[in-house]
Amino acid sequence: MSSVIAKKPGTKVTRKNLVAGVQSDFSFAQIYRVQPIDRIRLMRTGVPARYINVIADSMGITKDTLFRYLNLPRSTVDKKLAASQILPIEQGERLIGMAKLVGQVESMIAESGNPDGFDAAKWVASWLEKPSPALGGEKPSAYLDTISGQEMISDLLAKIQTGAYA
Repeated sequence: MSSVIAKKPGTKVTRKNLVAGVQSDFSFAQIYRVQPIDRIRLMRTGVPARYINVIADSMGITKDTLFRYLNLPRSTVDKKLAASQILPIEQGERLIGMAKLVGQVESMIAESGNPDGFDAAKWVASWLEKPSPALGGEKPSAYLDTISGQEMISDLLAKIQTGAYA
């Protein structure tokens, strides 16, 4: 799949179809745009382990890299993948947090008016590995294993959009 969990254009995002989207398709941008309560419902309903592969493929990174970013236990997730099961809520939450970051970048680029040819997932993967002056020279990827860290990275992306950290 070239873009994670692609949603059909023009489909209205509602609580019902977001939660149902766990079993079907939705987009990074949709995950970013919905209300937090809807993301919580999604995580409680269950995030399929197969989204590990979909997100890693979309970002152009290995599963192992995504495991490392999100501090996911390889053996547990591999078992869930093999059995087509859902992830435990805390693991699903970190995975959805990653999708939300990519969706944030997709939305930022769409707002700029020129999203043609831009691959937000691959850009995020590259950006996560570059040391950031705003993080004291650390890579953004070092903060993806906690929800607080993901929120901090989201705030940094928002500051980049405004030009505070170019």
